[in-house]
Amino acid sequence: MFTLKKIKKEFNLNGFVILRQVFSKKEIGKILNEIEKIILKSIRIKNTHLHYTDDKKVNTIHNINRYIKKGSIINFSKKKEIIDILNCILNERAKVRNIEFFLKPKKTGMRTPFHQDNYYWNFSDKKALNLWIACSESNYKNGGVCYFKQSHKLGLLKHEISYEPGSSQKIPNKYLKKIKLKKIIPHLKIGDCIIHHPEIIHGSNPNKSKKDRIGLVIGYKGINAKVDAKKLKKYNNLVKKNIIYIKENRHSKLHNLN
Repeated sequence: MFTLKKIKKEFNLNGFVILRQVFSKKEIGKILNEIEKIILKSIRIKNTHLHYTDDKKVNTIHNINRYIKKGSIINFSKKKEIIDILNCILNERAKVRNIEFFLKPKKTGMRTPFHQDNYYWNFSDKKALNLWIACSESNYKNGGVCYFKQSHKLGLLKHEISYEPGSSQKIPNKYLKKIKLKKIIPHLKIGDCIIHHPEIIHGSNPNKSKKDRIGLVIGYKGINAKVDAKKLKKYNNLVKKNIIYIKENRHSKLHNLN
């Protein structure tokens, strides 16, 4: 059994820490029951951060917390056992900043290019992290998350527009090839969690298996976390370019099908 001290030590050493059986199958069932409602609401409000696979299944949904204010997912984001751990890691009170689903359907679930979250978030003091909750089994067979172990110690690397739905930026391959750190794809069972550092390099392969790979990701920040406003504005402009490209590309695909 991990103590708070050991969890924090492993997080700081490797850039991520795995917690087993944090949520019961019953709790995960409640989360799964809310997905369809969230998808329908995302469509209704024309959420531009709802992304589909080529066979029209939902792959990712971002910014859920902007329009879902109650329910099991919101309740679980405030689970005391989790908040105590996050407070310890951040050295201050943790606050929810974002909630998203990475559904990655069987056979067609899309890859996520390697990136660092803080290139998106722009926290100058790095006082933020992600909680990745396994709502299905997750492993190397179905596109489980892959980490460059201890890569959070490299600092923030240069990124470029990914031109892919669901993940607007990526680390160029020429930089990834120079990294000699070990890659880890944790095998997660339903209810397991990963807490990862905002600058750990991570991504995932497509899901070509016969099993869905469903992850709920809750992002947190320290209550006093500082954002670099200039860098965030620059990033948001890049996101707009990525969204425009994806829309135009989708329209082109539909036109060719017709």
